[in-house]
Amino acid sequence: MAANAAIQILFWTQQPFVGRGLADVLRNRPEYRLIECCDNLPAALECVRTAQPTLVLVYLTSRISLSDVRALRSAGDRAHIVLWGEGLTGEFAFQAMQLGVRGILASTISIDGVLAALQNVHRGMLCFEQELMDSVLAQTRVALTKRQGQIVSLVSQGFKNKEIATAMGITEGTVKVYLYKLFRKLGINDRLDMALYGLKNLFVDQ
Repeated sequence: MAANAAIQILFWTQQPFVGRGLADVLRNRPEYRLIECCDNLPAALECVRTAQPTLVLVYLTSRISLSDVRALRSAGDRAHIVLWGEGLTGEFAFQAMQLGVRGILASTISIDGVLAALQNVHRGMLCFEQELMDSVLAQTRVALTKRQGQIVSLVSQGFKNKEIATAMGITEGTVKVYLYKLFRKLGINDRLDMALYGLKNLFVDQ
């Protein structure tokens, strides 16, 4: 592959050693070019907008929400997103796929496995292990609207009704109506159950 056709990679990780390790692995491989290593979402979004990488690799060692994945997806339609790390199973994985994530890699994958996955995603293929697909297919689907997902996310972060209303620009009464409908839809009884549901299905590593 010619140097000017190298896969342009943005790497988002909060682990400096992992970032340096990937940089070392790619240094003598002209078919890849690591254009930036970011340690936070705003920096990653800015890089996606300005540098327009062909691939965004996210190493998951701290909490990331589906809204973060959605933001990355919206920042650049050209970039393929690959998630790499632990806790990427079940409902979270399914929702990530729905958002357009092209690959999900286990934390234990080999260096050659990571490189092969990046090449395959760059060629237009999807990279999901069979075990992951089995866990996704075994899930009972509960489709939340965007606003319902926001409320579950805020409850999971400990927001009270008044704080949720302020954050979303709606009335406290409307928040109560949403919560009532969500309790019935999710088959749960209280805010703790909703928080646990949100942490399990809308976030990883929590």
